[in-house]
Amino acid sequence: MNRRIFLVGGLLALCRPAWAEPRGALSPRQWLDRWLAAFNADSLGVYAAFVKAHVPTLVPYLDDDLGLREATGGFHLLRAEEGGPGEITAWFRDRNWDRRSRVVLKAEDDRIGDLTFLGAGESAPDVARLGERAAVSLLRQKLEAEADAGRFSGTVLVARNGRPLFRYASGLADASRSERMRADTRFCIGSMGKMFTAVATLQLVTRSQLTLSDPLSRWIPDYPNTEMARQVTVEHLLTHTGGTGDFFGPDYEANAASLKTPDDFIRLYGARAPLFPAGSRYGYSNYGFILLGALIERASGQRWDDYLRRNIFERVGMPSTSPLASAGKTAIPYTGASATGLKPLPFYVGLPAGGGYSTVDDLLRFGRGLRAGRLLDDRGLALLTAGRVTARDNRWSAGLKVAERGGASFYGHSGSAPGVNGDYAFYPRSGYETIVLSNRGYPSASNVAEYIGLRLPTAA
Repeated sequence: MNRRIFLVGGLLALCRPAWAEPRGALSPRQWLDRWLAAFNADSLGVYAAFVKAHVPTLVPYLDDDLGLREATGGFHLLRAEEGGPGEITAWFRDRNWDRRSRVVLKAEDDRIGDLTFLGAGESAPDVARLGERAAVSLLRQKLEAEADAGRFSGTVLVARNGRPLFRYASGLADASRSERMRADTRFCIGSMGKMFTAVATLQLVTRSQLTLSDPLSRWIPDYPNTEMARQVTVEHLLTHTGGTGDFFGPDYEANAASLKTPDDFIRLYGARAPLFPAGSRYGYSNYGFILLGALIERASGQRWDDYLRRNIFERVGMPSTSPLASAGKTAIPYTGASATGLKPLPFYVGLPAGGGYSTVDDLLRFGRGLRAGRLLDDRGLALLTAGRVTARDNRWSAGLKVAERGGASFYGHSGSAPGVNGDYAFYPRSGYETIVLSNRGYPSASNVAEYIGLRLPTAA
């Protein structure tokens, strides 16, 4: 998951909020308590007042944070630990869901200087496993309650050994036309699209058109940073260990209209120094998957999107999957909260790093094709699904996250952006597969995936 900074909530405006005019310097714990009180307040309407008064640098995140507050229902504080000067880390559990999260708050005398959300690396320990029928029934009840409250908008599919057990769709694909979700609605899938780029790369590896040890310089001899190109390999890019970093930020915002191909990105970002020596550690990298797109083009002689269409989507029957949205069939991404007003966002354009579009049934076909050997041979599938490097609290394969939910191991990928959240997970021991897509931001889909992943049986 990408780094996300947020500040949340608000107290009723009927009286002066306790956090409005702090007297003297506040400790990190005092700031945390004020922040949590604001986050958990019933009213979302005064959220902006807290941000503008104490964290003005986070104003651009207001709409996303309102959506986060609505989706989670607020936070239960589990524990907090003070770290360096002015810093405190707190662990929370969602009020409405099982998800746990971690917040690092950096305090200054008269404001919060920074507030960063991180994954907690742990699941709720008190969730009981259920039988298949009971777990699916409970999921349906939960989704109906969340949908009735306006807190979930998306589609859900649960399958076992490739056979669908449960489908669900709720919310609005286009609020301006009151167009409701359907099981076949297309969604932006964000970084879930990296799964396709990884499979394409491993196809070329298993055909000996690429090797995992190939450096960038073999395929891009004119890469601007020649030293980095000699050090970073295909395997480094697939496992996010190349130090290649991100591309989002001011440079991207200023040049987004002209960034259409992997080579366009290389011209803008290729001279940068790596964030760390190749292979020394894990660091999630969107730019690294742009570079994989460039390698796919050079090794195959095809544009990366044409290669994916011919060698993945058409091969396993994914007619609704592509880098671009389709009018009338694609859910519009929304930021904000239902309680305070949702705001539509423009459609994203797909890249080798993600941002394309798909449906729950297309993603089910993708999973079936993988396991049936229609996309990768046994060696390629093992590379894709077996953990190779430590990735914070999880493992990372040559393209996928390998982790656990309540002791049940899975492999898959999630994706998130403003107005986008999705999650794909396959549990090898039990054969269960969960796919959740939403046109609201994180954690709308992640909460659902965690909820059912913690309750389904762990074995066949």
